[in-house]
Amino acid sequence: MLHNMAHNHTHMHFDWTSTASRDGRIFRVTILGGIANFLLLLAKFVAGFLGHSSAMIADAVHSLSDFLTDIVVLLFVKIDSRHPNGNGRYETIATAIISIALIGVAVSIAWEGAQKILTVYHGGTLETPGVIALVAAIASILVKEWIFRITRHVAREVNSEALEANAWHHRSDALSSVGSMLGIGGALLLGGNWAILDPIAGIIVSVVILVVGIRLLLQSAGELIRGKKCGAANLPTE
Repeated sequence: MLHNMAHNHTHMHFDWTSTASRDGRIFRVTILGGIANFLLLLAKFVAGFLGHSSAMIADAVHSLSDFLTDIVVLLFVKIDSRHPNGNGRYETIATAIISIALIGVAVSIAWEGAQKILTVYHGGTLETPGVIALVAAIASILVKEWIFRITRHVAREVNSEALEANAWHHRSDALSSVGSMLGIGGALLLGGNWAILDPIAGIIVSVVILVVGIRLLLQSAGELIRGKKCGAANLPTE
């Protein structure tokens, strides 16, 4: 009997399909991402100001939006667990909020890049960023890609569309940092006359982010209209 009780206890402990275990995994990976985002946004703001890089400051704003969407996921998944009769509708709302945040970030990055390009077109110059901004961009890429893969892995195991949407928000931040790295690196290697590479790379990355955001928004809107929740498997894939 004691053996059976021990066996059942072990089985319950590793039952990741239960509601409690599912919520626990979502919370743990989201909190991990939230801590990473908070540390990164502080580091990016410092690097952006010290390195005179507007691209890195914009990247920091993106990390701030990531941090806020982590909070959204935590709140709405918790609401879903307390209202099981909602059929995952609160989680779908969280996905919609995250997708809107993605679209907003994409538009913001593209707008800032366009303003810089117009400045150069009208005869202005852009300040060459510092090495500290390049280091921050590389660190951001490595950390956010790692967080993306961990978050997406958990999202697909527990079938959470909101968590996978948040994973893609992490990936969009990594892509944003790739654009910053290319622009900052190009300006450093080629000189101030090539500082325009920064906003050009940013606009290209913003288009990628915009596409992901629109796809997520359309899916979540469809789920809300149909009144049922779809699995995370239908979210974007690499």
